[in-house]
Amino acid sequence: MAPNDTEVGAQVAFEISEVQYDQLRELVAALRAAPGDRAVVSGLTDLILDLTDTGLTYFFLYSLESIGVGALRRKGAEIALGTAGRVLPPVVRSTVGSMNEDQLLKLADFIEHIVSGPGRDP
Repeated sequence: MAPNDTEVGAQVAFEISEVQYDQLRELVAALRAAPGDRAVVSGLTDLILDLTDTGLTYFFLYSLESIGVGALRRKGAEIALGTAGRVLPPVVRSTVGSMNEDQLLKLADFIEHIVSGPGRDP
């Protein structure tokens, strides 16, 4: 993807809850209405971290279980993802928190391009 391009090509997807989907839509709308509102930015950052955890669990842990990888190996993967889960939040918070209003609006564009609702193609 080019730096200023919000086109989305081939994708790999994971399901999110209806609550997460609704929160994401509400937060993106709130961000568009008030891109300088740090409480909205903080809420969006929290949800991005939650969705990252959901995606990692789906793509990695669920796949290991579904293909029959042993419990000991899966536990090792869980520990590794737990470590990433402790390292990633401050990086994401710092990165998103340092974005200017124009960058935040572009983030909203990007999110809208990669998220689709129930029963629709991404």
